[in-house]
Amino acid sequence: EWEPADVVGAPVWLYPRERWSDEQFRLGPQHAVLREAIGSELDQLRSMAHRRQ
Repeated sequence: EWEPADVVGAPVWLYPRERWSDEQFRLGPQHAVLREAIGSELDQLRSMAHRRQ
């Protein structure tokens, strides 16, 4: 609901370039839990991939 309708579901690079470096859209401490969850999931997937090789 927060994304502009013309880019919902589209790759991030379709966002206007000025949004890429706009301070209000930067990741901050409020994103730490999400960042940790994504990192943990990637670590698990990486570990599973190595076991299959």
